[in-house]
Amino acid sequence: MDRSSYQVLRSDVEIQLVDFDPRVTDTDALLNSIMRLFLQASSAEQVRTQRLRRDFATFRRDKSIKSPAWAYREPGISDRLPTL
Repeated sequence: MDRSSYQVLRSDVEIQLVDFDPRVTDTDALLNSIMRLFLQASSAEQVRTQRLRRDFATFRRDKSIKSPAWAYREPGISDRLPTL
């Protein structure tokens, strides 16, 4: 999330907070806590997505596991040849 979109989100949350309860005197502390929680959740989701993408891109098959027979057939000739 870039700075400008964060500021827009923060101002929208602040407006909703003030509209919900105008008697709240310390809106800055409450708003800081809410935005901190949002940023923690957002960054955790980004880290999870990047980790999954990296795991997918760097996947290596375990050499000790035997590959199935269908993995060695070419897709274009599988329907013309009998399965062994």
